[in-house]
Amino acid sequence: MAMKRYWLDTRYRFSSGARIGIWSLLAMVMGLLAPTGSSAFVTSVATTTSDTGCVSAAPSERLETPVIALVESEADYGELLQGEVIEREIQIRNDGDADLNIWRVSPSCGCTNIIEKPSLIRPGETAILRMEIDSKKIKPGSTRKGVTFESDDPVQPRLRFIFTMNIINLFRTEPKPIRLIGLMSDSKSQRVRLIAVTDLGFDVLGARSRNGHFEITDFINIEEDRMYEVEVTAGPSLSPHSIKDPLDLMIQVKDGRQVVVGRYVEIEHLDPIQVSPPRVLQFGNKDTDPLLGDGVPVVTKQVHIQNIDPDFTLEVKEVLLEGFPEGLLETELQEVVPGRIFRVSISLDEYRKEVLLRGKLIIVTNDPREPKRELQLAVKFGRL
Repeated sequence: MAMKRYWLDTRYRFSSGARIGIWSLLAMVMGLLAPTGSSAFVTSVATTTSDTGCVSAAPSERLETPVIALVESEADYGELLQGEVIEREIQIRNDGDADLNIWRVSPSCGCTNIIEKPSLIRPGETAILRMEIDSKKIKPGSTRKGVTFESDDPVQPRLRFIFTMNIINLFRTEPKPIRLIGLMSDSKSQRVRLIAVTDLGFDVLGARSRNGHFEITDFINIEEDRMYEVEVTAGPSLSPHSIKDPLDLMIQVKDGRQVVVGRYVEIEHLDPIQVSPPRVLQFGNKDTDPLLGDGVPVVTKQVHIQNIDPDFTLEVKEVLLEGFPEGLLETELQEVVPGRIFRVSISLDEYRKEVLLRGKLIIVTNDPREPKRELQLAVKFGRL
């Protein structure tokens, strides 16, 4: 019995230093067993020793973090006339206990412009983002757009606000699309009708070319509030090219609302001498592969030249090749319609070891503006 009692007494009789060592070891074990990645609590345990030798653990400390929240995550802005511009606000709240930094705000389309945004929101505070929505840049009908917030919220670094609208189209155009096509040296005109497609009615207060590539040369009120006709005219051009320029119309509906609506006008200033293909002619592998067999002695490509100027008689004086081995390609010029249509045939009857040969096809004419027309010419081989 004495031995047993001595064992019981000594089992729990430790010095204060030994007791501190045990508690420290226990704290280390708790730290190792605690879940990693937690932002809510500190995983280490601080210990203190009283004068009597007892050890107590200090309370855990919570990490301060920002929490982004939207007062409303979605909004319906109802019906808008196409061309109507509105301003709206989004309320952002910081539900955390640390400052919230708004790094970036990204609209989902070019119709939305951020006017004012917060960069820092204190804990518990609400801030306002102001944005402008231009419905002229949105197609008619129901639409769904968004604004994405990027912040230092560790849980939601990206948060999206959604808004919906129904865009009302007031009129349609005839013709559609609006096109002005003609010789670069001539003026080009088109009469366009504006026809109401709703019961709102509309009045045209003004019309203009947004970028100045055409003029408004006539305007007629055919039926009050329902139908109008506008004439658009593009003057001559110094060079052939194509361009799109919006026809901006200032519209007022019966309830007094005014909007500016754009409709694209496509303008084509045509070269009087049309070459097809216009820039590049190529013999690909599918064209040259038959030369490896016995059944196809020659392969041919063609270039077509057309004069669309009724006041000019075209002459093709010669066709030249540059950059190719002598005798590899043969050309033949044919006048299909005198002064109007020509055809150039390019023939190849030899398969070469080179992978690719490049050069130029030069067409010499009596065109005073551009007497030489050059096409890039390429011939692919590579099978030998």
